[in-house]
Amino acid sequence: MPVSSRVAIPNALMLISDLGGGTAPDLMRDSLIASTSTCIAVGCMADCNGETEITLGAAQDVGLSQGPAFEGELETPSHAIGVWTVLRKTILQVAVPRSSTKVRIWVNHSSEPDKVVIGLG
Repeated sequence: MPVSSRVAIPNALMLISDLGGGTAPDLMRDSLIASTSTCIAVGCMADCNGETEITLGAAQDVGLSQGPAFEGELETPSHAIGVWTVLRKTILQVAVPRSSTKVRIWVNHSSEPDKVVIGLG
């Protein structure tokens, strides 16, 4: 079942990783999304400009009609994924069945999205 939240995100950057943590990418390299095998960094609306709506759930339940902005694998040894602020405040979390999870991310803007959809599996 999908979960959603609207939050003003500090530094306009959210992190997606296993609940046990992960190693964030060193640089975004002028990209909206960057990743390592254990963490995905996603740019979003600056907190001073408003809130970002984040939805997390199974890809078949939350996926949008256009192609995703990101598609990759994330190591999930604790079988749970969290979405965090860079200050390590948990925004959302869900259980996943495997120790590696396919992640797809859709956004509604190429540089400062206020809607981010994260599909798993």
